[in-house]
Amino acid sequence: MDISIISINYNNSILTKGFIESLLKVIPKTLDYEIIIVDNCSEIGDYTNLKSIITSLNSEKILLKRSKINLGFGGGNMFGNQYANGTYLAFINNDVIFTEDNFSSLIDFCERNKSCGVVTPQQYNIKNKPTTNFDHFYSLRKEFFGRRFLEKTSRKPNRKAMKYTSNLQVDFVQGCFMFFNRKAFNIVGGFDTNIFLYYEEMDICHRLKKNDYKSWLCPETSFKHIHGASSKKNIIIKLELIISRMYVLRKNHSIIKYLIIKHWYIIKYLFKGFINYNYLKFVPMLIFGNYLSYSLKHKQVIIEAND
Repeated sequence: MDISIISINYNNSILTKGFIESLLKVIPKTLDYEIIIVDNCSEIGDYTNLKSIITSLNSEKILLKRSKINLGFGGGNMFGNQYANGTYLAFINNDVIFTEDNFSSLIDFCERNKSCGVVTPQQYNIKNKPTTNFDHFYSLRKEFFGRRFLEKTSRKPNRKAMKYTSNLQVDFVQGCFMFFNRKAFNIVGGFDTNIFLYYEEMDICHRLKKNDYKSWLCPETSFKHIHGASSKKNIIIKLELIISRMYVLRKNHSIIKYLIIKHWYIIKYLFKGFINYNYLKFVPMLIFGNYLSYSLKHKQVIIEAND
């Protein structure tokens, strides 16, 4: 099989419907593919609706699997990966809309670039304007002086909301559309399931780099992303973002860099707490460093049945 396309549904079956329908319109019949939809323990009403939607699409290419617990982004994708048979693995958010066949170009790119571990197409927003879909690894320059300063003082590519005209080797690609060489994905162990949400893509691209695989932007093909539609931001989600950021920072960077940024964040969120006391909740976690124990991952309730 050429490609396994894996996507997660969490209480948004209507969004998933649009994702699948747009995919089926553009993917060529010459490709041997499968679509694996992971329901990440949605409410029963949404899951029932999702089953009806997939049944109505009447496609043998679509496999629906339901988890009894919300596994988060990395865990949900690794759950779906258990059923994957493709030479290439495409992990794509359900708030993506396909406007063209991305997959033929990405396969061709990987065949021509054997050191490619992961590649992503050019991203557009719902207003059809180009948006950024890659970023740079952590550095003290980026943290204290900003991304633009880092780019001016290094060989990092400019991260702009623009239409790129040539392939770019980047530090990491965004998680909304990640097209992996399956061999590379397996060698690095896939996504780190300790992470519930955010920075999974930075982490796995770090591990790809350590194994001499590269991350790329391939702008010859593109897609639309309804950015933020799959998860809404609130103080709980912001806390999860900091948990993942600090976990990935400690895991992949030097102890000196980690400690400098950690103490900077302690000071930062103490001051933010004067404006919004909710930010004070971040401080004990940052001081003691027990990040994962605060994660939503540990606040799950297992449902009794799959259906």
